[in-house]
Parts: sequence; structure tokens; C-alpha cells
Amino acid sequence: MAKSVISPEDLSDAIREQLTLYRSDVVEKVNAAGLKAIKYLVKLTRRSAPKREGDFAKSITYNAEEKPTGDTEYTWGAKSPHFRKTHLLVNGHATVNGGRVPGDPFLEQALEIVLPEYEKDVEETLTE
Repeated sequence: MAKSVISPEDLSDAIREQLTLYRSDVVEKVNAAGLKAIKYLVKLTRRSAPKREGDFAKSITYNAEEKPTGDTEYTWGAKSPHFRKTHLLVNGHATVNGGRVPGDPFLEQALEIVLPEYEKDVEETLTE
């Protein structure tokens, strides 16, 4: 393999090019890890969501928004009209009779499973 010689004037451009290639590779792999994690989170929360009203579990989904930088942001949520119930189910709510319904930690429990795996995938991506 022939070695290319870079003049001092072109060094900054060569470094910038290599860093751009590295960044695009890392962003692609982190986005893939994020997609894997959000799909797993949706699967777990659908399985463990309160079943009193089965439509809520079916409405759990995610949204992907690609940023101008190439990063993708994934957001967990529920489709309309069930998105209004999410915070009530997770945090609990008052009843008509003045009592209180305790929250269901189904989302928190799923996050405790998914987040360590996602962090491990991202760390592996950065150390490759």
C-alpha cells in the first residue's frame, strides 16, 4: 500500500475529512442502536402495560425524527386518544370518590431493562 504524503497546508483538510467519515459512521451505528432499543421498549411496554383497557397497549408506539445533523431522535408514546392516559397510568390518579389509584411502573421497569443494553451497544460502537 502506497503512503500518501500530505503537505502541512493540507493537513487540516485531511483531518477534517477523516473526522467527518468517523462521525458519519458513529452516527449511523448509534442510530441503529437507538432503533433497536426503542423497538424493544415498545415491545416490553405493550406486553406489560395495564390490560384493563386493552386498546392502550395496542396504541403504544414510537416516533423517529431525523435531525439536520443526521442524528435520529426516537420518542416513545401512545397514539391518540390513549396518549392522554399515559401519565395517569404511570403516576397514578385521583378517583371520583376521593380515593387514589396507585401508579403502574410498567414504563420504568421496561426502561430498566432497555437502557443498560442500549448503553452497552453505544459503548461497543465507540470502542470499535
